[in-house]
Amino acid sequence: MRAGALAWVLGAQAAIVSAATIAHAEPQVTTRVSARKVEVGEPFSVQLSALVTNGEPMPSDPRLAPPTGATIQGGPAIGTSMVAINGNMRVGIDASWQLVSNAPGRVKIPAPSVLWSGQRFSGQAIEVEVVPATGRSRRPQSPFLLPGGPGLFGRIFGGGDPFADDDDDDEPQPALDEKLELKTAPDPYVFLHARADKKEAVVGEQVTVSFYIYQRVNVEMAPARDASMTDFIRMSMISTPGFEPPFRTRAGGKTYMARLIDRVALFPVRTGDLHVGPMTIKFSGQHVGRMVDRSSEDLVIRVTEPPRAGRPPGYALGDVGRFSLSATVEPRRLTQGGSIAVTAQVKGSGNFPQTLAVPARTGVEWLDPEKRESIGPQGAIISGYRSFGYVVRIQETGQVDLGKIDLPYWDPSSKRYEVASVELGKVDVAPAAAPDPRASASASPSAAPGAEPAAPKGEADPFATLPAPRGTLGAFVAPTAPLFDGANLYLVIAAPPLAYGLLAAAGAGARRLRSRRAAGASSPERLANVALDEADQARERGDTKALSAAVERAIHHAIKAATDLESRGILLDNLAKELEDASVAEDLAARTRGLLDEASALRFDPGASAASLEELAKRGRAVVRDLLALSGRARG
Repeated sequence: MRAGALAWVLGAQAAIVSAATIAHAEPQVTTRVSARKVEVGEPFSVQLSALVTNGEPMPSDPRLAPPTGATIQGGPAIGTSMVAINGNMRVGIDASWQLVSNAPGRVKIPAPSVLWSGQRFSGQAIEVEVVPATGRSRRPQSPFLLPGGPGLFGRIFGGGDPFADDDDDDEPQPALDEKLELKTAPDPYVFLHARADKKEAVVGEQVTVSFYIYQRVNVEMAPARDASMTDFIRMSMISTPGFEPPFRTRAGGKTYMARLIDRVALFPVRTGDLHVGPMTIKFSGQHVGRMVDRSSEDLVIRVTEPPRAGRPPGYALGDVGRFSLSATVEPRRLTQGGSIAVTAQVKGSGNFPQTLAVPARTGVEWLDPEKRESIGPQGAIISGYRSFGYVVRIQETGQVDLGKIDLPYWDPSSKRYEVASVELGKVDVAPAAAPDPRASASASPSAAPGAEPAAPKGEADPFATLPAPRGTLGAFVAPTAPLFDGANLYLVIAAPPLAYGLLAAAGAGARRLRSRRAAGASSPERLANVALDEADQARERGDTKALSAAVERAIHHAIKAATDLESRGILLDNLAKELEDASVAEDLAARTRGLLDEASALRFDPGASAASLEELAKRGRAVVRDLLALSGRARG
């Protein structure tokens, strides 16, 4: 039986290799059976292997129709495969079903199939000869369940102790990795192991954590439940977790097969003894039971701040790595009141800065930047670039020096502070052109030669209002008094300005009312409360970035309402002292500074939990309420 099983395994491996050498876009599907001749009641296995080019969608949903003359007793047990032939990588899945024959004869196994890109692809139908039972002892059949496929784990974990010292020397074995050797084994069959590349770090320094499966027997495994990593920003270091090649190693004096299942880069966001948390996977198998939890160690990383001695001005806690800074300014000539585009790009490796300190001067206004980035693993480190695109409005004239941008950071490799700088240079600003005045002049008519000058048009006769001369003597008859005379005249004269005054007063009152309404709508108190409502909406949607931004806005508006400080222009390291100088209690100032720090860190945490979002929104509302209470206008 041993020689037959070995021949079958080697044939299976040859089939995988043959399939991998064919460079087709469609999956290469092959079917194998553990034995071509079995007895009635003897279990046997049927396996489907589907391989595709690395980077293409993985096949899924393996199916096997029930054959006539045999019963499917278990499966499909699904694992993954990875084969490299002449530098060409092929990946895919293996599915295994366990069948039992019912009666003597020839059983035709239908071709199993997989789903890929919306279509089903089938392997080959196989015939198995079933003979009457002889009563001989039967070796249990094990499906091939672990990542790596049947060519490796089907042989190694087929039964007994596959790593005994008397293994056949001519059978191919994975490489032995002494670096993964452990003095003790938490479990004799299967367990998880986590290791970090360092036990101490500073805030923002990369810590690489790797998770491994160690096993000696064949088991099924459910999807992993990742470690919590609550106090870290995390980035995956491998694009296809679970496809790394296996290695033999020893734990507790026994030989295990170890495989890397995940590797992450962690950037701590605060000081203290930070817990990575355990990764947990449920396993099922003959030796371990059904759906049994196995968890890795809960690694603890001691995190401190970089030294305060020699810390350059403007250093932001968490800016750790090795960076360079470059910038472009377009255009270099503009008119007063116009805008230019300044793009600053940070390249390097480590925990990239979230903001840059731009130079401040009168008449130059920097708007909030637009960020672009390409950051990912390159070898053992996280590297790439992050750019900040600013629109800058300039109100001065002449040659305006934009200054320079400095990026202080801590270099963990050299254990010292460095400052990356870039000079932005000068721009020429021309004065804005004044509008051409339009003079409206009336045209004078041309006088005819020799004509007397005409009297000005519309000149009144000064004697027109005198009564006509009397021709005869008689009693004096007073003329009828004009309608607009005396008191009536004064009333008519006073009516327009009085009416204008009333209208002006009404207009001014309406404007004051609108101004008060607008001031209330844009008051810091109202803006803080609006931002809190937006934070609640973002929390309900699970939008981490929107929630963090809304909490930051609410806190800045509340600081403005309570102290009249423009906190966006204050360095985070100096904020607590500025608040205390503005008569804010020391405890509230520290809470405000800490919450802004946490909101900034959580914004770029793609794995933030619902509980952490809920906690951030709750604490943000409490801090805003306490700040607004200082101005006597707390929201109820």
